[in-house]
Amino acid sequence: MYSPHKSHVSDMDDAQIKISVVIAGRSFPVKITEEEETSVRSIEKDINSQVTEFQQKYTDKDKLDLVIMVLLTKAFELDKIQSLENDITQAHAQIDTLESTLDQLM
Repeated sequence: MYSPHKSHVSDMDDAQIKISVVIAGRSFPVKITEEEETSVRSIEKDINSQVTEFQQKYTDKDKLDLVIMVLLTKAFELDKIQSLENDITQAHAQIDTLESTLDQLM
């Protein structure tokens, strides 16, 4: 994915582009592949939308607080997705076990 820091020159650097991502009015230079740009821009838009949403709800918070609130929201969402993926993996394992048992009984 992106690299917020300069790295030493390699073949992979040739395939990367530098873009500026703006979050809550602050610009951050990042290096990404061209294929990642659409995804990164979508993430940028989503984060800024949530910052704006929180800004309207919590007028007493500064931008850093709002960005942290978005970060926490995204972390909770990611944790929920990872938990669901784990549940799906366990369900697949149980299905495999049941199929194996059924095959043995036939």
